[in-house]
Amino acid sequence: MANESFLDTARWYDPLFEGVLGGLRALAARVVPPKKGMKVLDVGCGTGAQLAIYQEGGCEVCGIDLSTPMLKVAKSKLGEKAALTNSDAIRIPYPNDTFDLVLSSLFLHQLNAQLRSAALEEAMRVLRPDGQILLVDFHSEAARSIKGRLTYYFISTIEFFAGWEHFSNSRDFLARGGIPNLAKGQGLKIRKTFVVGNGNLGVYLLRLA
Repeated sequence: MANESFLDTARWYDPLFEGVLGGLRALAARVVPPKKGMKVLDVGCGTGAQLAIYQEGGCEVCGIDLSTPMLKVAKSKLGEKAALTNSDAIRIPYPNDTFDLVLSSLFLHQLNAQLRSAALEEAMRVLRPDGQILLVDFHSEAARSIKGRLTYYFISTIEFFAGWEHFSNSRDFLARGGIPNLAKGQGLKIRKTFVVGNGNLGVYLLRLA
């Protein structure tokens, strides 16, 4: 399940994308604000930018990713107090009922349908019964404005250059209804949804049913 298309982008990922993603990360952190002592896992943590917000808020942060270069950047950002592991999202190396919050940003759309479901099931396994899942990903909008369609084409172009497998999985993710249908299939309830990016991006707060 290695995300090979991102292995060589770690150094320039934040400078290139943080201007766009920074607001999205801030919104996600407002949906579930950091609390001192909260235990947080980021699945597909990348450079650790989202975890940094929770670490600064006094949370105990953990992250998994298959990209060693991305984890290297994350470690330089988060320091030794963050538990960062080179690990697969369908084999999360933590016991059941470990985390108060499991989050994942722009990760699930990269996976094929089977792996998407398996990754979300693993997130549910390590989540405490009263915990929350916070997902940021592409939103499947039925009708977009002209500006929304332009944003969609821009995102699609970026996805295409990430590689054919990545692009194909992303299109399939949207065709299947994105996070809402994926969550429903796993028996999760969506408590809050925020749609941004001219209808192309969503922030979803989920709980166990």
